[in-house]
Amino acid sequence: MNASLTQDKTHAELSSLVKTLFVLQQKKFSGMLKFTTQVAETSRNLEGFLFFHLGNLTLAERKLLSTSELVLAFCRQMKVSCIDSVMDYAAHRVDLKTVSAYDLFQTIVTTRVVNWEDIEKVAIDRMVVTLERFLPHNCNFEFNPQFNFDIAYGEDHHGIPSGEILQKVGQRQKDWKQYQTVIHSLDAIPRVRQGVIETVTHAPTRNHLQQWVDGKHSFADIAEALAQDPLLLAPLYFRWVNEGLIEFIDSKASSHRELPVILSVDDSPIVQTMIRRSLCESYEVVSAGSAMEALGILNRRDVDLILLDVTMPEIDGFEFCRTIRKISRFKDTPVIMLTAKDGLIDRAKGHLAGTNRYLTKPINSEELLEAIREYV
Repeated sequence: MNASLTQDKTHAELSSLVKTLFVLQQKKFSGMLKFTTQVAETSRNLEGFLFFHLGNLTLAERKLLSTSELVLAFCRQMKVSCIDSVMDYAAHRVDLKTVSAYDLFQTIVTTRVVNWEDIEKVAIDRMVVTLERFLPHNCNFEFNPQFNFDIAYGEDHHGIPSGEILQKVGQRQKDWKQYQTVIHSLDAIPRVRQGVIETVTHAPTRNHLQQWVDGKHSFADIAEALAQDPLLLAPLYFRWVNEGLIEFIDSKASSHRELPVILSVDDSPIVQTMIRRSLCESYEVVSAGSAMEALGILNRRDVDLILLDVTMPEIDGFEFCRTIRKISRFKDTPVIMLTAKDGLIDRAKGHLAGTNRYLTKPINSEELLEAIREYV
């Protein structure tokens, strides 16, 4: 997936948060945006805060921090070894209770322990992780143009364009794909398999499993509590799943109903998460990030319907559909194509390839469910 394609798909497919970001950028908004959502897996309400300067992002946080707390969090993320000494130095030169975030960072920059490039990189990383967590959800918004955290970067006091952050989120999707078969979403909940903890001899692993992997905390919650990028934590949890130590569950894990199986084929983990949320009440959703992965799944099990993206690496949706129509088992399996391409030629190509229905993104949950109910 190339970066430009990722950005185009993001604009077309994602939640109201993306649209809001670009509206605020166009209006050169300055102030705070609070956004809230409910996570089905944990039945929790989540909130986050974005700060803007003339339409560009300057800060993204899960909770409101004081100026000193923010600077300390940044210093820890930059692995500053002498944080206490740095803060003592700053306290002798500015009033930590009233100083702006920018001026406090500037004071610390004069120590040469960090520079503005380091600070900006941490800010961007925090923006990416925060948006990555919330993009799959529909959010409610509160705007506060009077709330000014007074944080920007460099001597020119610049912010970061929303498109640049969204592009970085999209680029990370390629890395997430290798873990998607195990970690279906950031809100997936890991738990230790029964009878396993007694067999773990590595003390740090056992302590971590006992403290965090309790079937209550989501993967994102654990990463946040550990102040880690979830993408950097994913390989460890992926290995633990493969070693049989843990498993990931969701809010429907206790249900034993036989549900119709929907195969969702799309190379965007964010889109896959949105589809899973829309359908999990009534269907078992199996995800594939590529046509080759989908063919492997179809070789192992039957499905009742296929949701198919058009633009994918190696084999696109049209070719995939033509391929499975040549296999007798899937000759009559309903295929609904979901794509941002709305041209007559693309619709004709989908029909000729053997699709039953062609839906144009963005698609809301009711529209998707209504289309699926026609066939399943």
